[in-house]
Amino acid sequence: MNTTNYPATVRELGDMAERMNMTVPRLLEVLGPIPMPPAGYTLAPKSETRWIGTETMARGYIITPSWDYRTQKHSIELWTSKNPGESDAHLTPVEAVQLAADLTAAAEALPGGKN
Repeated sequence: MNTTNYPATVRELGDMAERMNMTVPRLLEVLGPIPMPPAGYTLAPKSETRWIGTETMARGYIITPSWDYRTQKHSIELWTSKNPGESDAHLTPVEAVQLAADLTAAAEALPGGKN
């Protein structure tokens, strides 16, 4: 399967058209509709391609759904809200099951996540 990443900027669009020996309007026809982020997502700070959804807090973790404009793939970011010096290196079996349940719920909420 061949895929072409949609250009993120007008400059990238022009460069891509030139490399493919096409006009910009023709390239846009070939590429099809512009990928749109999922509803409710906002552009992540300091990024041109990563969009993030609403963060949720669960048992000391921050779970953030993410979508990348270039790849059009969804992912989940997991951050700790623990204090500096505290470690996540060891989870009890109960904590591991709870974290797995939280991540499963977040993954199922993503577009295409419940298949």
